[in-house]
Amino acid sequence: MAEEVLADMPDKGNFRSLVDQQAVWDRLTAAFRNGRISSAYLFQGPAGTGKEGFALKFAALLNCRNPGKDPCGECPSCTKFGALQHPNLTLVVPLPRDRDIKKDDPPARALSDKTLATLQKLTAKKGSDPYCKIDLPRANTILLVSIRYIRKKIYLKSIESGRKMIILFDAHKLMTQQAESGNALLKILEEPPADTTFVLTTEYPERLSETIRSRCQGIYFPPVPEKDIVHLLTETMGKEESEALLIAHFSQGNVRTARSLAREKLEELDALLDSLIDWTTSGSGSGWRSFLHHGISVYRTDAGEFSFHLQLLSYWFRDAMYLQKGDGDAELILGRREARIREFAKKYPDANFPEIISSVETCTHSLSRNRNINLVLTNLLLDIELNLKGGGVE
Repeated sequence: MAEEVLADMPDKGNFRSLVDQQAVWDRLTAAFRNGRISSAYLFQGPAGTGKEGFALKFAALLNCRNPGKDPCGECPSCTKFGALQHPNLTLVVPLPRDRDIKKDDPPARALSDKTLATLQKLTAKKGSDPYCKIDLPRANTILLVSIRYIRKKIYLKSIESGRKMIILFDAHKLMTQQAESGNALLKILEEPPADTTFVLTTEYPERLSETIRSRCQGIYFPPVPEKDIVHLLTETMGKEESEALLIAHFSQGNVRTARSLAREKLEELDALLDSLIDWTTSGSGSGWRSFLHHGISVYRTDAGEFSFHLQLLSYWFRDAMYLQKGDGDAELILGRREARIREFAKKYPDANFPEIISSVETCTHSLSRNRNINLVLTNLLLDIELNLKGGGVE
């Protein structure tokens, strides 16, 4: 799909901007040096840990003309991989189905002109920024025609020497719509052609069928350590260390979240948090309506961004819990807001904060499983109201 759908790419990729996952990369390069490349990998782990970027880097390494510990970045093959235009590279991403298509149509034909332009823009950015997320509106599944396209392409004679690399982002979306795409991919994985490697990336490996997981070598990407995120923010984004430490703590090992937060002013983040707390603890009326409107709007635009907003709520209630208990040794995540959180904890002396935190986590989990957002957020508001009064205490 890459060479058929994508255009206007940058001249070179930038794998150097990947934050080290040294243990993972050492494992992959050892397999390369020893000639023990698997036919299929499953890169799994939390969001923002570099799974997609390292999949592209690994593909570049396996096709590099002058490989070392990393792809050289200078040979013709690396240049093409950096631009995501190498004939040995096929990218597969979840796509909406804007148009009716025939069985043998290419994936691009399913897209409207507007969606195709968005895909081109995001993929161009992905070539220069490995943490860019290709996330199209209404793209809830990996289309069956995308898997059929793979099947056609991998059995064709290669234009260039090297290894064919099939990289599937958000691979758990193979399992939607009766898992037709997942079943079609499984047939390929059962008898993969020589000199071809599949890399599936996902935050939710449990959503893939056990049979698909068994055909792949699992590679886990852990959250990026805070010290590495602090280094990224201070060295490349010019943040003071104190601010970088706070952002790193907020981001919970997610580089994409850390960079997004670093572009915002802390005052704006404080204002957002104040609004979230005011809305969710208002008890009903306009506050709840504002939270529902905010949540639905942000979630539909950027689900990851709204997940962070819920994480902020969780941090607030966590800090309130420690202040309520009078735990002087506890380190507050939102230390800069301690005065207001302390007032909040005094206002709700009977609050069951552990239960509220659990409700926020349940909300996040439910949204990740594509549950009805209006219902999920309404239940969260009801749970918060109940437990602020201590009603959840048995």
